[in-house]
Amino acid sequence: MSRFHRTAWAALGLGLLGSTGCAHNPARVAVTHEAEAQKCLLLQSVLKKPTPAQLVRELASERREEPTPVVVFGLRPEESMLERFFAGDEPLCGDGTFKVVQENVLDAVVVYLQEVQDGYAYDARRAGPEELSLEGKPQGLVKREGSAWVTASGL
Repeated sequence: MSRFHRTAWAALGLGLLGSTGCAHNPARVAVTHEAEAQKCLLLQSVLKKPTPAQLVRELASERREEPTPVVVFGLRPEESMLERFFAGDEPLCGDGTFKVVQENVLDAVVVYLQEVQDGYAYDARRAGPEELSLEGKPQGLVKREGSAWVTASGL
């Protein structure tokens, strides 16, 4: 058997292996979509709060017809980690005023979310990729109340 044929058979085998692995994960995909939808609801609630909403409006007024780019990070201070809050390259979260993006753009609203007891602490800032930082006290807290996220006391 020639080297070409061995390579072709190996590629075919890996392709079949990969496709069967994907075919057996519909439950995992459904869980991921549901988790991402819940994250989007959380973000939409945060962006309705006074400071984040003002940042979105300011940036929207400068961008004309495009939705405001929003970059979202999850904070894990106990592990000294900052990670993307949404999975995938292009999260499907937004509305007519904003769109979640994964890449750092020149000017965006950056939202930091930290899981706390019964909800999330949040901080939103207008920043470019060279200015990303989280300093000081969070701007607010939201907690789950039924299917909605509401403002929580405790700051």
